[in-house]
Amino acid sequence: MLFSNLFDYLKNEKTFNIVLNCSTDLYEIRDVELLDGTQTRYAPDIVYFGYPDALSPDRQPSQCILVCENNYIFPYSCMNRATVQARDLFAVFNAAKQFLQTHEQVSLYEELVRKGYSSHSLDEVINFASIKLGYPLVFCDKKFRILSYSTSIPVMDTLWKENIERGYCTYDFIKNVMSLESVQGASASIEAIEVSCPESPYRKCSSKVFLNGVQVGFVLMIENNIPFTAEHLTAMGDVSRAISFVVGHYHPELLQYSSADQQLLEALLIGTPVDILADSISHLRVSDAMYALCIQPQALLKKNELKQLYPVIRHIFPGAYMTVHGNAMVLLVPDQSSVIFVDTQKLMLKTMEEYHLDVGISLVFSKMDEFYKAYQQARTVLEWNQRIPENIKKEISWDRRYPMEHQIHRYSEIEFYEMMNKMKEPEKLADFIHPALYRLNKYDQRTGNELYHTLEVYLQCFHNNKETANILCIHRNSLAYRMEKILEIGKVDLNDSMTEFLLRMSFKLVEYLKIRNINLP
Repeated sequence: MLFSNLFDYLKNEKTFNIVLNCSTDLYEIRDVELLDGTQTRYAPDIVYFGYPDALSPDRQPSQCILVCENNYIFPYSCMNRATVQARDLFAVFNAAKQFLQTHEQVSLYEELVRKGYSSHSLDEVINFASIKLGYPLVFCDKKFRILSYSTSIPVMDTLWKENIERGYCTYDFIKNVMSLESVQGASASIEAIEVSCPESPYRKCSSKVFLNGVQVGFVLMIENNIPFTAEHLTAMGDVSRAISFVVGHYHPELLQYSSADQQLLEALLIGTPVDILADSISHLRVSDAMYALCIQPQALLKKNELKQLYPVIRHIFPGAYMTVHGNAMVLLVPDQSSVIFVDTQKLMLKTMEEYHLDVGISLVFSKMDEFYKAYQQARTVLEWNQRIPENIKKEISWDRRYPMEHQIHRYSEIEFYEMMNKMKEPEKLADFIHPALYRLNKYDQRTGNELYHTLEVYLQCFHNNKETANILCIHRNSLAYRMEKILEIGKVDLNDSMTEFLLRMSFKLVEYLKIRNINLP
């Protein structure tokens, strides 16, 4: 029972004049106790009743119901607290005691099912069960995709925190778990087993979850600083059965299994070696020029909502294989032309804008064992898109060639930034910027000209005067004058291939340092 449950009973069903000051529901109530002035320590799972002057001056209980006295201020440490009139104190205490004794007769499974009936929420049931047990919980399907986890008592175990952030367990992690003796020897029932591994200091307890007699997943309880007991292991069976009830009645979509192609992509995305999946891969239509795409909604969508976009994306890439991974759609596009053709890009742009999506596109690859790396590229470019401040986006060449507001982002645009991120001392990169850029920038600041920008666009256009002038919206004669000044002030030979390479690299270095908020000399 939680403090809010007790308060509602006393207030609404018993109609006492009781006033709620705070209810966090962080602790399950085990018992009630009267304050007699002798207590020096208070248990967090007991609600204490009495007068404020009976409290210890040094410590306060986590849960209490006190007589309302003038000018008394509850200490912050009292996370669950309420007040009553002095005349009602003992009647309220007796009612609470009786209610607690009656409530104790209800099993954990019944409580969790009631929570499922009222909320229709798997997350709320998991959180409620976590509070009841006093430990964090994680619910995964058989493929080790994380479907729900407790937030009321958060997971502290580093390995599982990483799994939760990722939304699934990696192939290597799954392989290590399945090799544990306790897991291999587990019975085909909801009976909980202890699971320990050398990589984690926390013990774990796991119970399988069944639906219609078929295992669909497992629920994991992770130990914190307080060791769990045999009673906790027994209670996990109730948690498992309650999860089965809630999923079966209100969330069957969580366990809808995907097609063979989708399962193959999902296996590749968690790092499963290609040689293990060779038979499945042989059935795919592949080519020597493939791309991985990561399509991410700008607002958080549930997995079933993302799946509703399948027909929309299929219209753009009719030959692609796709699945939902994390909060994104992941595509394997086996035909290079479908990504690089102008007509496809126009349709893609229109769709991304209409449905408020961003798409990351990998470099081209030719082997299926490169798919996972390509997916990482597509995801990385979206991460860069979120990382770069809006004011910087408007300054960098990426924005001018492939406007970021157009929601189509290519890994080739940020590959240089990724390479620079490997540098241990990025502030020293300024030393490698070609001196011509400093001279041009200084001249522009003094005169108000745009020689720096002109040279940047000129190089992007591969020395095409007509295209450069069109982008800059200037006459070709004006461009010719600017180019003469660039050669004069910059002291560069643009016909020298190495010089051009160093200039292009320098422009990218300037962009990168701006993104990293590193001042230029």
